[in-house]
Amino acid sequence: MGTAVASVSGLLSPLEEAALSERLGRWRRQPLSLEELSNLLPRVCDPSLALSLAERLGMAGPEAIDWILPLCQSQGITRPLIRALGICHHPQACEQLLAWLPNAGELEPEVLEALGCWGNLIDITIIEDALRAPGQSHRLAGLTLLTFRNRSLEASEVLRLTTPLLEDFRSEVVIATIKLLQRRNEPVVLEAISSRISPDALPGVAETALQALGCIGSLESCQHLLALRSQLAGTVLEEPLERQLKAQIRHRAWIEQAINA
Repeated sequence: MGTAVASVSGLLSPLEEAALSERLGRWRRQPLSLEELSNLLPRVCDPSLALSLAERLGMAGPEAIDWILPLCQSQGITRPLIRALGICHHPQACEQLLAWLPNAGELEPEVLEALGCWGNLIDITIIEDALRAPGQSHRLAGLTLLTFRNRSLEASEVLRLTTPLLEDFRSEVVIATIKLLQRRNEPVVLEAISSRISPDALPGVAETALQALGCIGSLESCQHLLALRSQLAGTVLEEPLERQLKAQIRHRAWIEQAINA
């Protein structure tokens, strides 16, 4: 640990915070040093301003860790420091976040999200716990972490982890899950995506699933799109389906032959 944090001389007044906010707006012409950022961060009351300072600190990169860790020791877990750790990309930042995780309380989803860039290093049990948690923010953070393991896991394992999320009652969770699954092309994954396509699906879910099959762009995904034509005929999903079929340039001849057969 190379640099100590200077002592805090008291909280900034509203006028001083306003002046600091203006200073941040002139960052290119008048940047703040790492020492200034680390000294000012504990003195700020405005949550948005504190987050902005923390982001500037974290954006300095791995070298900022010598300024962030002493703040972690003196201030404890805070939303701004979680943000700074999550974007500085230093291995010790990951260690600090993992140390905070068991007792993070309401900040747990944000700690999980900040761990996103270390997804390959995070124990799979942490990811499983996040995906099993009922809260939307936990599940979305778990999906972010799972993204880094998506290619290294068997399709059956990915589906074991994500199937409950495909059945979530919140569109945001289902849509995020589909976007993760569209990076794969196994038959069981294509079937899982297709199963979300229905006129009665949650808002945006069916459209996202159709786009996912279109983005996969394999012959197998095209077969799933074609199989949906009769089911979706005359519904609001007919046009989005036809649009995805027309976008399959590589398989256009096969699709036209199958339609006209």
